[in-house]
Amino acid sequence: MGKMCGKRWLPFMLAACLLLAALAGCGNREKEKVTVAFWSDQLTERYGPYLQESFPEVDFEFYVATNSTDFYRFKEENGSLPDILTVRRFSLSDVEGWRDSLMDLSGTEIAASIHQSYLRSYTYSDGAVNWLPTCAEVDSIVINQPLLEKHGLSVPENYEEFVAVCRALEKKGVRPFLSNYSADFTCMELLQGLSASQLTSQEGREWRQLYESGQTSRLSEEVWLPVFQRMEEFLDYTGAVPSDVGLEHQQVLEAFRNGEAAMIRGTGNEEAIRDSQAGDVLLMPYFGDTQEDNWYLTYPAFQVAASARAEESPERRALILEILETMLNGEGQKHIAGGHNMIPYSKSVELPLSEGLSHLQPYADKNRLYIRLASSDMFSISQQVVQGMIKGDYPDAQSAFDAFNQAMSAPKEEKPPAARIETAYPYAFNPQGGSPAASALFNSLREILGADLLIGQASNVAGDIAAGDYTLEELGYLTMGESSLGIFSCRLTGEQLYRYVEYLLTTPGKRGSVCNDSTLYVSSGFEMEVKREGKGYALRKLTIQGRELEGHYDEGQAFDKGRLYELFLVGDENEMQREALAAAGVEEYLQVETTFKLAIAGFLAEGRQLCAPTDYITLE
Repeated sequence: MGKMCGKRWLPFMLAACLLLAALAGCGNREKEKVTVAFWSDQLTERYGPYLQESFPEVDFEFYVATNSTDFYRFKEENGSLPDILTVRRFSLSDVEGWRDSLMDLSGTEIAASIHQSYLRSYTYSDGAVNWLPTCAEVDSIVINQPLLEKHGLSVPENYEEFVAVCRALEKKGVRPFLSNYSADFTCMELLQGLSASQLTSQEGREWRQLYESGQTSRLSEEVWLPVFQRMEEFLDYTGAVPSDVGLEHQQVLEAFRNGEAAMIRGTGNEEAIRDSQAGDVLLMPYFGDTQEDNWYLTYPAFQVAASARAEESPERRALILEILETMLNGEGQKHIAGGHNMIPYSKSVELPLSEGLSHLQPYADKNRLYIRLASSDMFSISQQVVQGMIKGDYPDAQSAFDAFNQAMSAPKEEKPPAARIETAYPYAFNPQGGSPAASALFNSLREILGADLLIGQASNVAGDIAAGDYTLEELGYLTMGESSLGIFSCRLTGEQLYRYVEYLLTTPGKRGSVCNDSTLYVSSGFEMEVKREGKGYALRKLTIQGRELEGHYDEGQAFDKGRLYELFLVGDENEMQREALAAAGVEEYLQVETTFKLAIAGFLAEGRQLCAPTDYITLE
């Protein structure tokens, strides 16, 4: 009887065991990996942690890209396009050649959440939508209202009144308007902003869609000649002189604060607006012939797109769309804005504005926000032509228009290879060793500098390193694109080194903060033992040349805790490194003249190969 009972229950027991095994397998299933390329390291500061908290089931791999669609073209050509792409400098025309590698977001709820008047700027002539905008920076004319009132003048409300104010100020010895014409974006934004009403006309929108879809590479005379005529008038009325082309933003801001200039080009985050306690520094629109022709120029904090690889499975596609929706919803855009003056392009999102931007709200309500046309050509050629107009190279609007068209039609120069990388290295982080790509670059930098010890953040290495030929520009794509990343050196004890690394691992909310495995630091010349603790990390041990530095310093330890080491570090001085060194008791340090990007590019251009990666971290 007992045997009969055992046989009868055996199938059920086997089934139960299989079910338990399956459930155990589900519990141990690896997280879904999603690679996100951020256009700036400021996004790892607050936006990365936001995504981590929103999707605990996702293994995010973050790195900082170059703010250029050419960077992503290069990644696409080498088969390493990230799952989610972000970029600030953007035009549909710059990505038209490889847009089939991106998801088509037309017809999705995310695309439908964007006001149609703005979505039009992201729609190809065949109806495809691959990129969507996040919240916008607002660019226009910053006015010192008390200075105008001091001279008996009112804030202008249209172009005719603006011209009258300029003439009156010039007679009183005050520069009516000043700007940093040395910057390509200033030249481009003034050229377009002053004629936003013209560029948003039916003819202007039709020309833009042709240009963005790659169907024309020339300016339309009907649309663009009036743009150059307005620019010519503007430069005349505002008293622009040849020396203005060398002005930097801080010089312009200083003249504005000192009352030497009444108006400047700026954004909603302009220091002068933030510093104004009474809200009397105003961001007024680019003036048109009437108030109805006034527009604000805008550009998204960044554009976002997704790799078409997400289409390989319905589950993967749904996850990527959910992440994109989270990036663009109200909470996501608040993390982007960070309390600064930004406005949403989305229908259901509201962001607060300061008193100095009170004039903006009615324009936002009426969708009178022009999204700049920001192709690579528009940046570079606008700078060339607007500076030429100021210097007298182009004496009238027609010659400036012709010069712009000539530059747009010029054949693109093919850039020769500057170096060849023989060995490819993956970026993916391994708990037993770290990121091979990041280690290869930081080991190479340590060799370049002749350093004993070196440390930098893995996410400052821009993803996988492909084997093959590189132009000089493409060598720059190996590292993050921003110029704020410096190299510093200091002398410190083993105990101070421990405290310094500990600060890097545990301090949130800064450029250089660690928010997940892919943003951990890379050491060269020493090894780290790190442990996960809750949502963060704790340093357990450092090993230098076989000597172990523990977290607690007892008298009986084998190493000399007072021994001095020379450390080179890569990072942002103001946002992280100064405080990290101070927390370790290091007050003196020096900045190296070169940068991470230039040092690596120069090293490879000399015909050298990247140093082999080493196991620099053990993560428990």
